[in-house]
Amino acid sequence: MAQQTLYHISHVSNEHSDWLRGIDFYKDEIHILENRLSEVSQKWTKTEVKADIEHYQNQFIIQKANLEDLQTGIKQHEVHMSNDAQNKALHLSNNTLAEHDNMRERYQSLEKIIVDLRHDFNKFLSRYM
Repeated sequence: MAQQTLYHISHVSNEHSDWLRGIDFYKDEIHILENRLSEVSQKWTKTEVKADIEHYQNQFIIQKANLEDLQTGIKQHEVHMSNDAQNKALHLSNNTLAEHDNMRERYQSLEKIIVDLRHDFNKFLSRYM
């Protein structure tokens, strides 16, 4: 039988708060970027610019949905983590920690996507603002 290592919940619980604050930040940032996109849309009517505008509009919609999905996942994981900790005297099992690592990877991946999107969008803005 494999031995199961337990870790205290305090080692990972602060990370959830950081992720949720980061998600709120990126939601606000996308809202600001959407406002900038609207300004460009009102200014330019050329077909190729409109295609780029539609591309960014779609990306903002997709990333907002991804942020919502991740936020829900984090909150569900918090409940699971809390239940696990209650059953194991404020410690977490390896399975729960593996789920936590997976959640961290999801957050970091989405963060990179949004940072790259913002960078590309700012290049677009520099051409058309």
